[in-house]
Amino acid sequence: MKPEKQIAALISRVRSSINRFLIQELKQNGIEGLAPSHGGILFHLFNNEQVTMKQLATAVRRDKSTVTALVDKLVDKGFAHKTVCPEDQRTFYVHLTERGKSFQPVFEQVSERLISRIWQGIDPADQKEVIRILHQIESNFR
Repeated sequence: MKPEKQIAALISRVRSSINRFLIQELKQNGIEGLAPSHGGILFHLFNNEQVTMKQLATAVRRDKSTVTALVDKLVDKGFAHKTVCPEDQRTFYVHLTERGKSFQPVFEQVSERLISRIWQGIDPADQKEVIRILHQIESNFR
């Protein structure tokens, strides 16, 4: 098979490797039960004190039902909590708990190790080219 026809399978394998790495890193830091897909939500909550579920879904580019399930897991694990908007009972706000806020240094450390692993042995000019190409691939699906 031509190498260019293997792009989807290669991206899938890289994503799986990243997910395994993240799960292992979290486990080594005493955090189990979270999935790599929680990362985008946590990152957004680290940078925004209070967001609605709709804002969160938009920020992480996931549908609202998926975000609801991910947030519910963060609530169950004690990383976040949800409150009802007083003006609109259909709207929920998501906040980090103290446990969630205290997780930020671990999150940042794991993120740094991930980025270091991804770019290990790759020239900075090639890194920029990979990013450029991946952005183009992403835009092909919009």
